[in-house]
Amino acid sequence: MSDNHGIHISGHAHVRADAMAAGPHAQAHSHKIEDHRRFGDVRTRLDALLADLRADVERHPELRKAIEAAEEVGRELDGGEPEPGRVLRFLGVLGSGVERFSAFAAAAASIEESVRALLP
Repeated sequence: MSDNHGIHISGHAHVRADAMAAGPHAQAHSHKIEDHRRFGDVRTRLDALLADLRADVERHPELRKAIEAAEEVGRELDGGEPEPGRVLRFLGVLGSGVERFSAFAAAAASIEESVRALLP
C-alpha cells in the first residue's frame, strides 16, 4: 500500500471546492447549502434573539460571548455561501452561552434545529 500525502497544489492555482478527496477509498461529503433564501426565517429569529440578548447584557454580562457567537452566525448567513459547519459551531457556542437562561436557550435550540433541517 502506498503512502497518502494529501492533496498538493502549487503555482498560481486556485481551487474552489466544497469538498475534496484524493487517493484510494477517499471520500468527501458536501453539506453545502444551495438556497440561501431558506435562511430568511432563521435570520429573523436570530435577529430577535440578538435584540433580547443585547437588552439583558447589562444585567448579565456573561451573555457577551453568546452575543458574539450570534453575530458570527449572522455574518455567516449574510455571506455569499454560508458554511454549515461554521454556522453550527457558532450556534453551539451561542447555546452554551445561554444555557442558564431558559427562554434564550429555547430560542437558540430552535434556531439550531432549523439550520440542521436545512442541511441536505
